[in-house]
Amino acid sequence: MKKTLLILFVLVFGAGVSLAQFSLNKFWDIKLGGSILSVKKLFPNEKWDKVEAGNDNLYSFTSNLERSSIKISFLVTKEDRLRMKSISNGKVDENSARKLFENLKEILLKKFGNKYEKKDTMGKNILVWQISDDGKISLSCNGDKTLMVFFESVGIPFNGGQIGK
Repeated sequence: MKKTLLILFVLVFGAGVSLAQFSLNKFWDIKLGGSILSVKKLFPNEKWDKVEAGNDNLYSFTSNLERSSIKISFLVTKEDRLRMKSISNGKVDENSARKLFENLKEILLKKFGNKYEKKDTMGKNILVWQISDDGKISLSCNGDKTLMVFFESVGIPFNGGQIGK
């Protein structure tokens, strides 16, 4: 009996840990221009990956948001200045991408309202919210990939074009 209860406790506790939810509030509060060290302090228990991306570094980890696997990424200059932050689907398939797109769109509409631009870049529909004088959010879904990006309004390279200008 005690073994059964112990096994049941471990299974329930383990499932609770594996379904831990990503904190969107922490994500919203991260300011562009900050350092990756301050970001990592907000998520100390995550397993971080680092990839060189041209002259910058891309730091990322995976988590869950409303039962969707997500990848959270931060583009940081070599001087440790945060340029961009993003959320994409962790499980790469069309159903996961569409579900995450709809969840994020609903969240963005509630948080920033329905005043957004629709852009078409290389066949990809993109929704863009101006959230401050110097910041924008884009949300796109293309087949098996959904991507929400926070970036500076000065523009960022995007598939051969630029968003934000």
